Formats: sequence, structure tokens, C-alpha cells
Amino acid sequence: MNEVRSLREVESRSPAVTRAVAVLEEVARSRDPLGVSALARRLGLAKSTIANLCTALETTGMVRRVGDGWLLGYKIYELGEQFRAGTDLVAEFERLAARLPVASAETLLLAVLDGTEVVYLGRHGGRQPVRLACDTGLRMPAVVTALGKAMLAQLPWRECESRLKSIRELPMRTESSHTTIAAVRADIEEARCRGYGIDNGENIEGISCFSVAIPGRMEPPTAVSVTLLSSRATPEHTAALVADLNVLAGELSRLVDLEHRERSR
Repeated sequence: MNEVRSLREVESRSPAVTRAVAVLEEVARSRDPLGVSALARRLGLAKSTIANLCTALETTGMVRRVGDGWLLGYKIYELGEQFRAGTDLVAEFERLAARLPVASAETLLLAVLDGTEVVYLGRHGGRQPVRLACDTGLRMPAVVTALGKAMLAQLPWRECESRLKSIRELPMRTESSHTTIAAVRADIEEARCRGYGIDNGENIEGISCFSVAIPGRMEPPTAVSVTLLSSRATPEHTAALVADLNVLAGELSRLVDLEHRERSR
């Protein structure tokens, strides 16, 4: 699993802001409230510093106190919703996903690549009896997701290799997860040649995902994916789903190109 860089390794012109963001990220990774001692240990900061940061973040609604610890505050959700409302790409993804002839019945995701993690921005729930849960804002190791592989495969070789070298420990989420970086590289190269990424139960047993990166000038790298029960991923159905993903990615790429042209005027 990717390790967070120690705050002592990070140069910042505003250390207080950097530390506050680190606290928010650490709290976000935990489903249970994190107390001062746990945060201080994980971030390598003094307990008094953590206490002051959490008090300030609590005042602004960014975290909330639960017992002796903190969880993310509702202000985070509010900001996230404002981001979604102001992002044409997410709204267009949701509109187009609902119109796809085959893939609209499945769970579809829009995500970006952040370092060696994917961050989910948008979700289309589909119409299957069993709907697969995946919350927007969630982070996941790129190397166990079809989305991550598709985006890594789209990067120039040197940049892809640089990101892979930063992984200190591979995430072993299922028995199908890759156990070596060499296997990850081979998988990404296959995705590059194939034109789409595949997660065949590497993240969740019994679940398959297919992903196509959005072509063009995407910063950060962005991709769309479809998720379904592996038992339903027949060759014929998979081919139809990937075709829909290519259509979706192409339409979103045109939107991005249009926005670039508008901004350059």
C-alpha cells in the first residue's frame, strides 16, 4: 500500500496549512474517529500541534468531534457537492452515462489519477438488481483498479515508471492482486496495447471492471469505467460495454477540448 510522505519530508511555504490538510487526509482514511494520540503518531507531530489543528478545523466545520476523536465534518460534504455542481465534466458524465445503450444498465464511474491512487468523481448507479457501492470521493490504489491501469497506461512511459517506483508496498486486496511490480508493469502494458484496463477480481472478489482513459489533454489523467459481477462479464457483453465506454470517453474528451478552446479566446 502507498505510504503517505512524512510531513518532515514535505517542503511548504505554509506549514500550518500543510499540516491541516494532512490531518484531514488522515481522518478521511479512517472510518472510526481518530484521537490526538493516533493522529500525532501517524503524522509525526506533537500532540499539542494536533490538538490545535483539530480545534481550528472543528471551528470551521471541516472535522467534527465524536467521543474522544474526530471524523470529517459536514463542511467537507458541502464543498464536495459545490465542486460537483461547478464541474461540467461530472454533470456531462452523468448525463451521457444514462444514455448508453448497454452500459447504462451497469455501475459506471468517472475518476482521476492522483499519484498512484484513483479518486472517484462521478457515479452512475445503473439498473441491476445488485448495485455495486462505490462512493464519490473515495480513493483506491491505482494498481488494483481498471481505472488506475487505464490511466497509467495513457501516461508517457517515464512518468508511469516514476509513479510505479514510488509504491513501497503493493496492496493485496484479494488473492488475484498482483504480488510484484513486474506483474503490474506487464498488466499496464497489456492495457496500453488493448486500449482499456481490466480488473478481474483484484480489488473485490467476484467483481470485474473495465476502464477507458479519456483521450486528449486531460490534467489530471481521467477515465471512465464499468463495474459488474464477474459471472456476467461474458466476452460478448464485455465487448459491448467497452464499446460504450469508448463512446463515453470520446464525448467527454470533446467537452474538454471545447472548454480549452473557450478559455483560450
